[in-house]
Parts: sequence; structure tokens; C-alpha cells
Amino acid sequence: MDDMTALVEQAQRGEPKALEKLLSTIAPAIHRFGLRMCKSEHDADDVLQDALLLVATKLGEFQGRSSLPSWAFALTRSACARKRRGLKNQPPVDDAVLLHQAGGEPSPEQIVVERELSQALREALDRLSDDYREVILLRDVEGLTAPEVASALDTSVDAVKSRLHRARSALRQQLQPVLESPSLVPAPGCPDVVLMLSRKLEGELTQQDCASMEHHLEGCPRCTAVCDAVRSALAACNSSAVEHVRPEVQARVQAAIQACLVRRSG
Repeated sequence: MDDMTALVEQAQRGEPKALEKLLSTIAPAIHRFGLRMCKSEHDADDVLQDALLLVATKLGEFQGRSSLPSWAFALTRSACARKRRGLKNQPPVDDAVLLHQAGGEPSPEQIVVERELSQALREALDRLSDDYREVILLRDVEGLTAPEVASALDTSVDAVKSRLHRARSALRQQLQPVLESPSLVPAPGCPDVVLMLSRKLEGELTQQDCASMEHHLEGCPRCTAVCDAVRSALAACNSSAVEHVRPEVQARVQAAIQACLVRRSG
């Protein structure tokens, strides 16, 4: 039994400390998701509180048919959808730097590059459609498996993978001016390397397909640059999942958790 499963069982038995620890564990991811989907810090904070309350009050209904994170994100998605109504013209939130350098101090040059990529990534994500943005956030930022994403979005695994391929391609298009040289043009016979890379990441390519792609990349600077750009974008997405939660958000999380505990006991 893993730690999360044990926490869920303890919380379902009515142990308040277990529930508090469970809510504290999932709160940062819920806030990240709300921040990127609602594009407003105030609304993300409201979504955080609403989602934590939903998790706390509905935890007895959780039967473990999906993972706890995918179930929590499904509840968060509902809370987010309610907040997003009427917010289509909200300006993008100027959130904290998404990238977090793990291990060692980054050089000044690395800090500049990371900030530029972080800004470009934030703007690119904000320009994606809601269905593309949420699948990228759940799969590439929060690291849910395809089945977990499917559960959170109430759809099939095949539908998730298909949407994910299109979303990654759209993200690459948004980041192309920043990450790729405009002088590189496709050569005759170039494959859709973005789709192939995405399918490779999802385990959909055979060894022969992978070998064929790698062989093509060895002799095609343009496709190599495209692949490097997509890898950089996805690495930035993944790095954003370990950003430090701002102190004011941590305080809001604790307040939301305490409110959940009080309402649950009442």
C-alpha cells in the first residue's frame, strides 16, 4: 500500500490529521491547474478552496477505481469550468517563474534563458484552447498517466492520446518563433516529427519506427531542431510542476484546508 492510499483510507475513517495531510499534498497541483486554466490568481485561489472542499466532502464516495490525483483533478476541473464562464477575456496572469532549477545554483545566463523560456511557455499555454491546455497540464506538467488523464477528463485513453498529440503540436507552433530558427525549412519527405515524438513518448511507436525516426534526425537539421524545441518545451512543462508555492498561496492553502475540516466536521 502506498502512502497516498494509506492517507485516503485514514481520512475516510475520519482521521482529521490524515485529511489535512492529504489536502496539503494535492493543494499545490490543484492551484497550478487553476492558475493556468482560469488565468487569474484570484479565481485560482477560489478554485483551490472549492476543489479542496469538494475533495473533503466527497472523499467517502472515492472508491479507488481511479487514482486519487485523477479524481481530484476531475473535481478541480468542474470547479475551474464554473469559474471560467465569463472569463474568456481575462488578461494572462503574471505568475511566478515556472521553471525551477534543481540542484546547484544556475548561472546568470541560465537564469535569463529560463526566464525567457518560462515567459514564452506561459504565453504559449495561455493561447492554447482549453481542451489542449488542460491535457498538456495534466499529462506533461502534473505527470499523470494517460489512463489517469482519461479518468480526470471523463474520456477514453485513445481520445486523450489523440488530443495530446494535437496539443503538443499546437504548443510547438506557438513556441516556434522562440525555439526554432526561421531559416530551417522542411526537406522533401520530412515526416511529422512532432507527432512521431509525441507518439514515442506515449509508447505508440515500434522499435523499428523509433530507429527510422532517429536515422532521419541524424541527417536532417530542421527536424532535429524541431525535436529539440519540443523536448525543451515539454521539459519546461515538467519543471513547472516543481515550482515553489508562494508564501501567500501557502497561507491560502492552509486557510482553505482548515475551512474544509470545519465544514466536514459540521
